[in-house]
Amino acid sequence: MDPVTLRTDRLVLSVPEPADAADVVAYANDPDVIASTPVPVPYGRAEARQWITEVVRTGWATDTRYDFGIRRTDDRRLLGTVGLFGFDHGAAEIGYAVHPDGRGHGFTTEAARAVLDWAFAPGPRGLDLVRVQWRAIATNTASAAVAQRLGIRFEGRLRSGVHHRGRRHDQLLAAVLRDDDRSAPTVWPVA
Repeated sequence: MDPVTLRTDRLVLSVPEPADAADVVAYANDPDVIASTPVPVPYGRAEARQWITEVVRTGWATDTRYDFGIRRTDDRRLLGTVGLFGFDHGAAEIGYAVHPDGRGHGFTTEAARAVLDWAFAPGPRGLDLVRVQWRAIATNTASAAVAQRLGIRFEGRLRSGVHHRGRRHDQLLAAVLRDDDRSAPTVWPVA
């Protein structure tokens, strides 16, 4: 698929470019991103360039993953990314990571909502997906809060379900279906 650009009132979501490498390095080295995502450590310009030129571009070219850079309409700096991957017969997974400068403004929720809208839209305007799932380490409360605001429904907790940075962690699972009402945040069980 040719890369797609999505727009909201405050954001432009477009494919990360090689010129974004320094911004990718900046958010990939954030302690919160390192603690909750499988980003390589250490992470430098070579890793960012490889991710942009090989993973992102190959994903779009082979229809195996679609990553979007999150940018404010009034500032083209890359604040983070949101993407769909793990496609399987009408389903995919959503993931996101954002630099600390982009947190606390609702940008991640706004960007992920636009990606979900595109994912569920019928073709050729969208991917016509039926299900989008979300997974995260149980201690990643910021990611869970975004998922809840998106109307993603809690489906379970896998005890010691993921190995990350040399340790086993509980993993939360949640998903949203195309026909689910996403207009209101969902309530999840207390940990």
